[in-house]
Amino acid sequence: MRSRGSENRKQAQLCAQVAEITSLALGSSRDPRLNQLLVHSVTASTDGARLIVNVVPTDVDSFDSLESLMSALDSARPWLRSQIASEIYRKRTPDIRFQIVLGAECT
Repeated sequence: MRSRGSENRKQAQLCAQVAEITSLALGSSRDPRLNQLLVHSVTASTDGARLIVNVVPTDVDSFDSLESLMSALDSARPWLRSQIASEIYRKRTPDIRFQIVLGAECT
């Protein structure tokens, strides 16, 4: 049986790996809406099966822009998940969801 400290360390390691992989993937995306996103943090569900990737847009001027970014992220989710799957060593690749974090929320 694994200790809670071991589980927490493994989850933190997974989140850090996913943050790095997602950041690189967004930067290399052909979609300019995705290029302008920075990965702020990644949080995991208690079992590690679901990850929330918090991203910060570098250029948003309206609610329509936020909707466009979420649409782009939703469309890119399968591609981003495959990028993550190719870089991490897990039996199952976690499901990923995105959350846009605005500047004031980043502190």
